[in-house]
Amino acid sequence: MRLAIALLVLTALSFGAPCAFALPIVGASANTIPAGTFMLDVWGTYQNFVYSWDESSDPNYSGWVGFTNGNQIVATSFVPRIYYGVTDWLTIRAALPIEDRYADLESWSSAKSNTGLGDIIIDPKIQLYRGEGGFPRFSALAGVRFPTGDTEGVDRFRTLALSDGSTDYMIGGVITHVYESLTGHVCATYWLNGDTKSGTDAKDVWALLLSLESKVDEQWTLLWEFKGVYGRDAADFNRNYVCPGIMWNGEHTSIGLSAIASMTAHGGGGVSYLDIDWAPYFRAYYRFF
Repeated sequence: MRLAIALLVLTALSFGAPCAFALPIVGASANTIPAGTFMLDVWGTYQNFVYSWDESSDPNYSGWVGFTNGNQIVATSFVPRIYYGVTDWLTIRAALPIEDRYADLESWSSAKSNTGLGDIIIDPKIQLYRGEGGFPRFSALAGVRFPTGDTEGVDRFRTLALSDGSTDYMIGGVITHVYESLTGHVCATYWLNGDTKSGTDAKDVWALLLSLESKVDEQWTLLWEFKGVYGRDAADFNRNYVCPGIMWNGEHTSIGLSAIASMTAHGGGGVSYLDIDWAPYFRAYYRFF
């Protein structure tokens, strides 16, 4: 579960995407904000899980099993993030996620929930190249995820804990280019995940974001995004999502709504995983410049 959330949180899963007139969103684009300025954004999602990965010693019997009899497992995320432009080429962002986990299973006498602060993430970005006309742009990404969230899950597999207790590091890069009314981004990051609270090694993962923005007019932009999270062994863990959406852009404010739809997923390695059919995803930005 936490590996899937890594894609959403990164911001890396960071999902924020700038519109075609190059809004300075950090994370999924190669843009940075001006020196000495601030920007605030927030994203949120509601994931109603409908499948769990049933791991077996025999690969022929491992696979996704749908919930029945009214069983329900839900994860909700609300993540405010603040940006600061250290220079025109360096922007630092801090994310303070508020997380909620809820599980109501037939085998339990009552439902269980857990709400609180998740893992804080600090992720700077440095722009290394900008073309003569402003594009293409290339930036390097880095980040640290601190184990500030509660490690007690609401299910017996601990898959719905707010944190697994590991300190994680991220490195990566992103390219942004504009062609007429289209803006494209390719963002790739690698998460080096440390030991969990229980002492096991959290698996390292690649996270990939491909996004295309089609400008409808001066205020509206269509979003087409693909997101993937992959373990080093493809047979051990992977997730693929497609995320169509739309965004409204004002002078200082942008507001967007997307749908995260699961394409393919695989779990394994003796660990329990959860997955969704689809989930709503919203984002909002405010620029203090």
